[in-house]
Amino acid sequence: MKRRRLMAVGMAAVMALSLAACGGGSGGGSAETTAAASGGGSAETTAAASGGSTSADGKIEITFWHAMGGVNGEATEAVVKAFNESQDEIVVKSEYQGTYDDMITKLKATMQSGGMPDVCQMYDIGTKFMTDSGYAIPVEDMFETTGFDPSCVMDIITSYYTVDGKQMSMPFNVSTPMLYYNKDVFKAAGLDPETPPKNFDEVMEFSKKIVESGAAPVGFAQAIYGWFFEQQIAGQGQYYADNENGRKAAATAVEFDKNGAGLKIFETWKNLLDSGYAANYGSTTADTQTAFFAGQAAIIVESTAILRNAVNSSSFEVGTGYFPRIGDSADGGVIIGGASLWMMDNKDDVKKDAAWKFIEFTTTPEVQATWSMSTGYFAINPAAYETEEMKAFIAENPNFMTAINQLNDTPVNGYTAGVLSGVATESRILFNEAMEKTYNGEYTPQQAIDFLAESVNSAITNYNASTQ
Repeated sequence: MKRRRLMAVGMAAVMALSLAACGGGSGGGSAETTAAASGGGSAETTAAASGGSTSADGKIEITFWHAMGGVNGEATEAVVKAFNESQDEIVVKSEYQGTYDDMITKLKATMQSGGMPDVCQMYDIGTKFMTDSGYAIPVEDMFETTGFDPSCVMDIITSYYTVDGKQMSMPFNVSTPMLYYNKDVFKAAGLDPETPPKNFDEVMEFSKKIVESGAAPVGFAQAIYGWFFEQQIAGQGQYYADNENGRKAAATAVEFDKNGAGLKIFETWKNLLDSGYAANYGSTTADTQTAFFAGQAAIIVESTAILRNAVNSSSFEVGTGYFPRIGDSADGGVIIGGASLWMMDNKDDVKKDAAWKFIEFTTTPEVQATWSMSTGYFAINPAAYETEEMKAFIAENPNFMTAINQLNDTPVNGYTAGVLSGVATESRILFNEAMEKTYNGEYTPQQAIDFLAESVNSAITNYNASTQ
């Protein structure tokens, strides 16, 4: 692939697990055998010739950049440790890079100056940039030669990271949005605590009962977050951008201003706030979460990734439900979020093969089960849910099934694959601006959509020009 320079340049115990992922394995060949077969002699010799791929003890050494801090960072380090101890040929050196935005900035710099990692965790909205950069090796290129079975990862998850029919990266930390509610407040308001609202009409109805009964001061709240805007477009069975969300060809303009999906969202959010039954806590998602944990807001929408924290931080019984819809579309559903693992092209076949072995390892049922239980993210391999540990965990934590069922019930199509955009970060910031101005009355919903569409279209045009 020709490289184009972009102008906008807990695991409680270490697992002793096999490198064979999803039952396919790597064809039985070691890294040394693979290197020799490719014409490079032994792994050690090839590594030396390519600039030092081995550690002091002769193991193949690869670098892994990630953006997981806190508890999730501990779980990530445990995966790395488990891999390193599961075999004696490869050692992964993990390096925390800060936020996703910090990491993509650093990665762009290394693409120009050298020193790229061998494996990089990149957030979902970096997919277009990574693909266009030309510095990434599609993981699908490794499937056939290593006997990897791609069906061991859910289609609805891999569809996001599939570009032009090829899977570019391997999903790692995967989440979707869902609804959280206070069961104690539901009981006090005379609502069925086992029946959450399914759509925004019911969100309004339930919020009215909650506030008017005095069960809670706020019925509903959602952070001003562009991800929710994208989700609610997909929930309507509509495209965010043209060319089927930029997946049939590069997106050239948004569609949400033409198909009516965007206007419905702005009107819905504005009507909820104006009703007096909802509240706006701004664009810092933690502020909305805190209002929920404190019992101030009875219903919120948030990522599945906060489930463990929600349960641990709340003094009441937490209930969960599917992400509420605007309208009713059989084609609609949720889009995955989170990040995936990318293989960076350092022109070193030994390190490339080692990087793939590490990525393949992360997809095994045992690793995925422990990762999911430790973090709250989805297990991308359905077989993880059949492990005894995961079965016992879900039996004790039934709320985790909500997210799993929602994902299984989401159709695999262009709407739920999500928009493939090189300006996703900028677009979300623009959405925040438009929504704030709608809330404070500076924009009508239609004016907000016009502003957002014009601004995002301009960003798309500039991005496309930079990649020519």
